[in-house]
Parts: sequence; structure tokens; C-alpha cells
Amino acid sequence: MRPTVVLVALAALGGPARAGDVRGVARIAGEPGNTRQIETTKDRSTCGDQVPEESVLSSAGRLKNVVVVVKGGPRPPPAKLTLNQERCRYVPHVQAAAQGSTLEVQNGDDVLHNVHGYIGQATAFNIAMAGKNQRIPRKLEKLALVVVRCDVHAWMGAYVLVTDSPFAVSGDDGTFLVPGLPPGSYTVTAWHEKLGERSASVTVPATGTAEVDFVFGK
Repeated sequence: MRPTVVLVALAALGGPARAGDVRGVARIAGEPGNTRQIETTKDRSTCGDQVPEESVLSSAGRLKNVVVVVKGGPRPPPAKLTLNQERCRYVPHVQAAAQGSTLEVQNGDDVLHNVHGYIGQATAFNIAMAGKNQRIPRKLEKLALVVVRCDVHAWMGAYVLVTDSPFAVSGDDGTFLVPGLPPGSYTVTAWHEKLGERSASVTVPATGTAEVDFVFGK
């Protein structure tokens, strides 16, 4: 009987965990990304005369700030994120967060900012920040796109996509990587603040990589 018991125990333990990745590139067709500047209207000693327009940022046809979500993948754990205000810009401009994460809003400027987060038309948070290096946390409980504005400086904007699925945000070169996914078939979505959303189906192998590219602007 002893060998049978041992074999059953080993079967219950199973083999090594298997996981694959989803990787790819976000691209933009047609016109290149924005390079224009926005003229500031107040607090110029801190903000400068102009700030970059960041709604479409690309290089050599590769698109930055695309949020890629693998629907139905393992639920990511909550984490701590930072949204800073630097020379009257939100940094980073686009983020994604696991549901339940904490967003720490920071004021890196020596001027008043009023950080106003919206989910649709509803206010998610509304924070007056008068002091430099002030830090205020807010919990991200709802699965939603949080649009952040400043009630003092109208040109300031940022986005935080809150999700319960694995995610990544494309970098300067348009690439993204969502690692450690169990093998199987998934729907992958790619969201951009101005160019909308794309989706694709991928099959993740037991080990290795599933590749998917997204093209916006056509």
C-alpha cells in the first residue's frame, strides 16, 4: 500500500507551475504623434510658458501609453501607485492599476493644484494640494477609467485604468509585456485615450510567448 500512497501524494502536488507571456507592440498608422506645445495661462514661474501636448506620443510609428489588459487572467494584487505634479503636468500621464490599489497623489510644485478625479461624470476624488511635497493617498476601489484633471490648471490631465485582470502599459518604443499567464485562450484589449480601443484573441502556451500587435489610427 505504501507505494500507492506515495504516488497519490505526488500527483496531488503536481508538476512545476507553467506560465507564458503576452507581448507585442502598439503602433500608429498615418500621422505621427503630437509634438505641439500647449501655452500655459497662469503660474508661469512654476509651469513655464508651455507644456507638451501628450495625448498621442509616438516614435517611428510606435505608440506610447496604450493600456493592454488580458481579460480573465489571474487577478493582480493591489499595489501602490504615484501620481505626481511636476511643472504643472501629471506624471505619469497614463497608468493602469489593480482594483484595490492605492494612488498616492503628490505635489512636486510650489503652487496650488486641485486634483479632481472623475469616473464618467461622477467625482471619484477631489483634492486641494497647496503645499510642495504634499502627499495624499486615495483607494481605487471601482473597476473604471479614472480621468484626472486640475481645477486650477485646465491643461493638466492624466488617466488611471483600474482593472481586475493582468495589464501592461506600452513604453516609449510601443512595446508591452504581460508575464506569468496560465496557458489558455484570452481576449486582449488595448486602450488609448484618444484613439479608442482594439481587441484580439490570443492563445498563451504552457511556456513561451504569445505575440499580438495593435495598430491604431486606421
